[in-house]
Amino acid sequence: MKKQVIILAALAAFFLAGCTEEKLSPVSSENNTPQAENFPADVSILLEKYTVEEEIDISEIGQLPDNFDNSMLSDSLYDFYIVTFLWGKLPHTSSSTDLITDWSGSLAVNGPSKVFALHPIDFEPNQDSLIPEDNPHGEKWASSTQNDFDGVLFLVLFDKLTPTFAPQILTFDTNPVKLQFDFHQLVHMRAFYRIDSVNSVAVSSQKIRPRVCPEGYFTGRWIKADSSHSEGHFEALWFAHSGDTIGYLSGRFWTNEEGHGILRGWVSGYITDQVIAELNGTWIYDDKRMCPICGVGHGQFKGRLKFLEHDADGYFRGEFGNYELPPNDQVMPLHGRWQLNCVAIMTDDFPGDN
Repeated sequence: MKKQVIILAALAAFFLAGCTEEKLSPVSSENNTPQAENFPADVSILLEKYTVEEEIDISEIGQLPDNFDNSMLSDSLYDFYIVTFLWGKLPHTSSSTDLITDWSGSLAVNGPSKVFALHPIDFEPNQDSLIPEDNPHGEKWASSTQNDFDGVLFLVLFDKLTPTFAPQILTFDTNPVKLQFDFHQLVHMRAFYRIDSVNSVAVSSQKIRPRVCPEGYFTGRWIKADSSHSEGHFEALWFAHSGDTIGYLSGRFWTNEEGHGILRGWVSGYITDQVIAELNGTWIYDDKRMCPICGVGHGQFKGRLKFLEHDADGYFRGEFGNYELPPNDQVMPLHGRWQLNCVAIMTDDFPGDN
């Protein structure tokens, strides 16, 4: 199942109402860079679900990478851009081909600004992938298309204060085409480039104001009640993003009559035992050492969170188990993360969701 970016439906109206048709040329014409053409309506509709509001919580769009420092979201050093690239056979194309096009490449900036891949789009397992690299100024990927398309949604942090010898340029560099943009172009942009009779590239970019949401993490134990593995309880320490201990998480999990995993939990205060938050969610086993969605040595969970005193809502998700441990262990490690006042922190679904 391909991952789908979860964004409020109302955000789709941005392209229909707030974005004008533009013919934009990249700042460089080397390597016979094609000129931008009118944006096809079918491609515009496709890009609507990757459009966001001007003020947005980044986690509503995709999973923040492990090397992302949340403190950057409130740092006045940066301006923030959401940039989406789609490539391959986009919906407007009626031609088909037997040839495979290699789109492996990178998105990078020639300066102190930073580039983060938030979400791959229509990547095929064992064929397309983001390539991990310890380089905050760029991202790389492996991608090939035939009669389909791929893409990536990026968060770009423009360092507007650090002096540079030359203007900073964002470069999309692949085998079929190289495109370069300055950050004035990226404030509010759509651009479409036809590569050949089948392939094309679509670009969408907008400047945003990140909204930082309270968040944290928890770590503890998932404890099965018996050999049926269908019920038990969990316990964990509940932390703020800073690492300060907020309280204790405890709860129970079970399987309902329909066979869905259900959990309920409570967070009590670190100093007192007063309940400060409630959790309700779902869980599944997914240990593929035995079989998909049935192996009991590993699992995942997610759900909704409510802080009682402040009437604040949020979300949580996590996993339990360890593939280095025997699959039938009764007590398994548990860890997860939580976030308040945000639309979603999940980018995929699993059985048991309502």
